[in-house]
Amino acid sequence: MLANKQALFDIRMQKRLTQKDLALASGLSERTINTYESDIDNLRNARYKNVEKVANALGVSVDEIFLSTVSEKPKQNQTA
Repeated sequence: MLANKQALFDIRMQKRLTQKDLALASGLSERTINTYESDIDNLRNARYKNVEKVANALGVSVDEIFLSTVSEKPKQNQTA
């Protein structure tokens, strides 16, 4: 969904969850959630299983945690 260091935080906020809520729902520690939210590199280096647990708890795909809604590439003009 968002490709910046706020990605996980923003998704969690949209779902109106605290870090504690997400930790309980994902089976991870609150500290782990905080670590993932504080630095995108921590999230990128996380075990896939853990990212999958977070995604499932949030009801989103793993891709949504890493992909931006704002493309880094310019959109091509689509004319009919």
